Formats: sequence, structure tokens, C-alpha cells
Amino acid sequence: MGEKTVLMDVEETVLRYDAAVMLRKIADDLAQGKLVTPDGEVEVGGQIEVECKGKIKAKENGQKGSIKIELSWCVPTA
Repeated sequence: MGEKTVLMDVEETVLRYDAAVMLRKIADDLAQGKLVTPDGEVEVGGQIEVECKGKIKAKENGQKGSIKIELSWCVPTA
């Protein structure tokens, strides 16, 4: 069975602007075929499987929205 490495694990509250900056950085890196992690760079394959889900849930004090984005890819080993 294959070995798993955690590339990143972010769960924090930030300003909307800062969240957008983080997503743009990930998108720019993907466009260049890489993903920059705290431990270095990871090569990203040419085709990426994208799964994106969004929802809004009614709460007692308003609404809560969320978007989950999952990207999967394969990189041939040398």
C-alpha cells in the first residue's frame, strides 16, 4: 500500500481578503505545475480531478455558507 504525506492542513479563521490571497497563491502554483507546501514543492500532474461543493445552511442567528474544494492528481514516478 502507498505511503501518505500530509501536504497541508489549514483550519483557521482569517479575513475574507486573506482567504482570497491564499486561494490565488494555490491557483498560481497549480498553473505552474507545482504546489508549495511548508516542507517544499510538490509536482502536480497535467490533469487534475476537481470536486467542488458549496452549501448554505439556515441557523437560528442567520445563515452559514461553506465551500469545499478537493483537487486530486497523479504524477508518474521516475
